[in-house]
Amino acid sequence: MKLAGVAARFFLFVLIGVLTAAVGELQYSVFIRGDWANWFGSMAFNALYLAAAFGVTRLLFQVVGRGRVAFLLCAALGAGGGLLVEWFLIGNSPWGNPDASQIGMAAYWACLVVVPLILVEPDARLRPLRRAVVAYGLVYTALALLAHWLLPSGDWRYAYHLWSVILGYVGWLALCVVGYLHAHRMLS
Repeated sequence: MKLAGVAARFFLFVLIGVLTAAVGELQYSVFIRGDWANWFGSMAFNALYLAAAFGVTRLLFQVVGRGRVAFLLCAALGAGGGLLVEWFLIGNSPWGNPDASQIGMAAYWACLVVVPLILVEPDARLRPLRRAVVAYGLVYTALALLAHWLLPSGDWRYAYHLWSVILGYVGWLALCVVGYLHAHRMLS
């Protein structure tokens, strides 16, 4: 039974992480570049990244315990690992693509890890944070889709999508970190 619970959490973690990535990747790969193949490839790669992140987070929670320090380490490792992907696999390093937003990319990759961590955490006292995290994701997705269909020109859509990915994931990460630290303080 315990193995079934771990398998269910693994599946949910990866699924939620892929959904967390989907809107940003949709904006960049499809809305900006018109490249559906890149979107599907990104989703597949993100699933593999999340499978590894699940193992790392479980190990970290066993070694450090489930607390603020472990959560912050998970966020930092997600961001750091993601930046390594961006820099060395994708070519968005500060020296290779100085226009790339390092903060936006770090927040994106951290969100891929911390959003699923929050949503699969079974503690009922985190329910308000889970609702806020889901609501943020739904509003962000709705705004991205509406803007794509309503903005009048390609230049406006490009600027909107580029900045909404950066600000959207930075805001989502801030909500997750502040909300988790606050909830954890209340749990202690």
